[in-house]
Amino acid sequence: MRRPEGFDDRPEEPAVEHRSGRARTEGDAVPRARRWEPQVDLFRLEGGSDDAPLRASRRRAASSPEAEAGGAPRRWALAAYAELDEEQPSAAEPPEEDVDGPRPTRGSHAQRVDRAWREAEQAQRRADREDAREARRAARAATKDRKRRERAEVRRFTAVARRRARVALLAAGGLGLALLLLVGLVWSPLMAVREIRVEGVDRLDPSVVEGALAGSMGQPMATVTEEGVAAQLQAIPQIESFRVDVVPPSSVVVRVVERRPVAIVPGDGGEVVIDAAGVALGGVDADTAALPRLDGVELGTPEFEAVATVLVSVPASVLEVTERIQAPSPSDIRLALASGQTVQWGGADESRLKADVVAALIATQDPATALVLDVRAPEHPVVRGDVEPGT
Repeated sequence: MRRPEGFDDRPEEPAVEHRSGRARTEGDAVPRARRWEPQVDLFRLEGGSDDAPLRASRRRAASSPEAEAGGAPRRWALAAYAELDEEQPSAAEPPEEDVDGPRPTRGSHAQRVDRAWREAEQAQRRADREDAREARRAARAATKDRKRRERAEVRRFTAVARRRARVALLAAGGLGLALLLLVGLVWSPLMAVREIRVEGVDRLDPSVVEGALAGSMGQPMATVTEEGVAAQLQAIPQIESFRVDVVPPSSVVVRVVERRPVAIVPGDGGEVVIDAAGVALGGVDADTAALPRLDGVELGTPEFEAVATVLVSVPASVLEVTERIQAPSPSDIRLALASGQTVQWGGADESRLKADVVAALIATQDPATALVLDVRAPEHPVVRGDVEPGT
């Protein structure tokens, strides 16, 4: 292949002055940036194998201002590639076998350069994509490893807290389960009321209390309350107070405190027995016939309040031998005994001490000679054989 004249010659470069002021000579080293390098991208093809468009594009590239500004080397390279194209065999001619082997791939040198360039770019893009994929895989692996290490550190530092939380959750779960089981048992028919026992009654018939509480039979044990029992027992006046005990699985025990009868008063249908609060407990029977009768004392008056204090303080042995109680005023209470003796009680103050003194005098004094027992001053009691005038 014949090369154009001057193809191998380097272009003359203008002399560049050194910092010292002299021009650069031929022996001076040429800077690397100013050396001529072929501009291969001017010969890239868009496609096809027709020589006419190829040569036209080369002529346009050679005649462009950039090519003119680039200098002679670029024009020489174009001319050289043009002559190389002219020496290539046409597409109609079959390739000839060389002695050393088959000829290179069909096409011009510029086409081969462009094809090699494209293949290199594609290989580079494939390599870049592979590198990017490898980098992303490495980044994901590093992220996973970092997160795994962070979780391990968090688990290590929060092991005690997690253990406490686990214990608390187990305890709460066990408590909730036990509560659910308890509620289920309490509200189940297995925990319903099937037995009612009445304790503490003396003068009252237990069957009366059981009959009043018959509405609680079959009721869940959890719903049995003292308020409900009180509403059922309020019709029985003999009961002063009570206490309800629930005995699983099906028993209710009612412990009753009865009212204590202390006196007899006249009523609409005859005499009735009352307690210290003035509550009528029913008619007089054999057990209450020996109680004292109130003479001229009306219920709810101050005199009755004073007499009630005395009745609560006096022991049962004294009440059994007392026939009548009179109270002209709250400070003048008198007890008439069955033996014919009279007890000058006075007011309701110090009733406990007066009761003890009266019990001692009754036990030690002869009723025939000690007709009046004056305990208005309990620390200095007086015993007389006759009644004072006006008494």
